[in-house]
Amino acid sequence: MKTTLLLWIGLLALVLSGCQSQKTSTGTDGAQPSVNVGVGVAAAGDSTVRFELWLLAHQPDQTSVPTIPPGKVVEDLLKDLKVPALLAGVAMPEWQAHVLWSWDDMGPMEPVVQKEIARLDGKYTMNSYSACAWPGNGIAGRIGRACVMQSYACYSARNKLDDRTLDIAVATQLNDEAAAQSVRNAGATVVADFLRTSKYCK
Repeated sequence: MKTTLLLWIGLLALVLSGCQSQKTSTGTDGAQPSVNVGVGVAAAGDSTVRFELWLLAHQPDQTSVPTIPPGKVVEDLLKDLKVPALLAGVAMPEWQAHVLWSWDDMGPMEPVVQKEIARLDGKYTMNSYSACAWPGNGIAGRIGRACVMQSYACYSARNKLDDRTLDIAVATQLNDEAAAQSVRNAGATVVADFLRTSKYCK
């Protein structure tokens, strides 16, 4: 009986301490604390904004990364930031940044991207559209571009289907023709080798 009582008292103390820490984390006036820009990247509706947020989150000097005050529109924080400067900060070619962003991006894919992915399904006998298109029956936790890159581009790179790997990587960028062209310009072997080495698609 004493052991059960002590167990219940300990559990109650643990629950109450959790409530207290939640109360203090929001501040005395109940306002929500500022959050880092990396929070909620997948929820941003525009892929250009998501790419800029991805670049910000990967800057080596995290002290310069802005925070989002409660109620602030994220686009307001990005309006004075320039993609070339952000690319210089991550110290990688533009095409690599776009490929890595696609690997991570779980937001919605634009109609032009979805259309090309559906076309590639017919060309290469894949099922990436039905597995990864958003909205739809996505694989839980690997939605959108992330699903396409991690499942289908990686499989193609692993099996030395370099042209197919490039086609898939380019398809994920068709919302931005300049981004798509930067991936095209890198070439099939370079893009596939990059996935084989950086993402273990061996």
